[in-house]
This record gives sequence, C-alpha cells and structure tokens, in this order.
Amino acid sequence: LALQAATALILVLAANTAFADFPRLSSILSRDGYAPRQLANLGDRLVFSNGIAALACLAALLIVIFGGRTHSLIPLYAVGVFLSFTLSQAGMVRHWQKTREGRWRTKAAVNGVGAVATGLVLLVVIESKFTHGAWIILVLIPLLVTMFRAVNYHYRDMREQVTLGAAGLRERMP
Repeated sequence: LALQAATALILVLAANTAFADFPRLSSILSRDGYAPRQLANLGDRLVFSNGIAALACLAALLIVIFGGRTHSLIPLYAVGVFLSFTLSQAGMVRHWQKTREGRWRTKAAVNGVGAVATGLVLLVVIESKFTHGAWIILVLIPLLVTMFRAVNYHYRDMREQVTLGAAGLRERMP
C-alpha cells in the first residue's frame, strides 16, 4: 500500500510538472517563432490555456493509442524524463561556460557529472526498453525538431513577404 501511494504521489507530481511547465515552454517556443503563435497567449486565468489544452489532447491521444495500459507508457515516460534531465544538465554546463560567474568551474563540473550520469541512464533505458516502445521517442524527437523548424521557416517567410509588400507600397506612394 505504501509503495502504491508513493507511486501515485510521484505520478501526480509528474503530471503537475508537465501541466505547469509544458505550456510555459511552448509559449517560449512560440515567442521565438518555433511553435504556433496561439501557444503564447495568456488565458483568462493568466495561464497559457492553449498549451494546457494541447497537452491534454496529446495525453488523451497517448492513452487512446496505448489503450490506457500504463505498463506500455512507462518506457516513453522514462526516456522523456532522462532525456530532459540530460539536456538540462548539459545546458547548465554551457550556461556556466558562457557566464563564468563565481565558482563556475565547480558548478559546470557538477552539472557535467549530472549530464553524464543521466545520459548513461538514458542509454540504458533506451537499450532495455527499445522494443517496449522507447523507439517511439527516438522517432518523435527528429519529427518534432523538423516541425519546429518548418514553423520557424513559415514565420520568417511570412515576415519577409509582409516586409517586401510594405516596401512596395511605400515605393508607390507619392
């Protein structure tokens, strides 16, 4: 019973984290032009409602695809968690190298050890759970990056067309 309660608490915390941070992350991607602009809009309750709705739809889709079998979803979750931990730690190493703030070498070393440790766990999880569905993440990540780049290209192309159109109007005006 205690193990089940602890597991339930961890899953509730994980779900809360996803619903708190995914909308914020998607709004940042949106502001930078890598996700649809609607994800940057604040709703009535000063939260990124469109990001919350998008995450809820994606979560529901995963539940439907996997028939609600949590055993089948665990490999996806594990790969996602350790990939995000690894990228976060590696990003902090880069941050300390760029800012060189007080004791940055020690901080970079700690984050470097964290990146290596979580990276190794990620590789073990991918290898051991590959046939159990972990391969899906390895397919989805490049697809998502391609999608983000396509959205960014579209926004840059639209910006250039609008700029060129406005320049043409100015030339025609007396």
